[in-house]
Amino acid sequence: MTDFNAIRYRTVIKSPQQIYNRMTVVYGEDAPSNATVKCWVDEFRRGRKSFEGEPLSGRPSKAVCEENCRAVETVVLQNCRVNVHLIADTVGISTGPVKMILRKFC
Repeated sequence: MTDFNAIRYRTVIKSPQQIYNRMTVVYGEDAPSNATVKCWVDEFRRGRKSFEGEPLSGRPSKAVCEENCRAVETVVLQNCRVNVHLIADTVGISTGPVKMILRKFC
């Protein structure tokens, strides 16, 4: 491969920063973090071929249940300007499940 071809081929490959910038334009606040994009790029450069997520170890979260969904709904209905951290503190669960519950209802 000539130097010219190598350079031309490399210009097609996007840097993690370029990928992150495009994802934020397309997905806005729902885009993954820059660190996550960089991790993904590194995994594919090491030979990963699948886009599917790997099974996670550990127990599944039990925080997203009917009881907590109702509790989150109650808190939000009482004050629609409440933030995720206050909801989590009020309900007694972490912010991750609160975000999952809110996405489910929005």
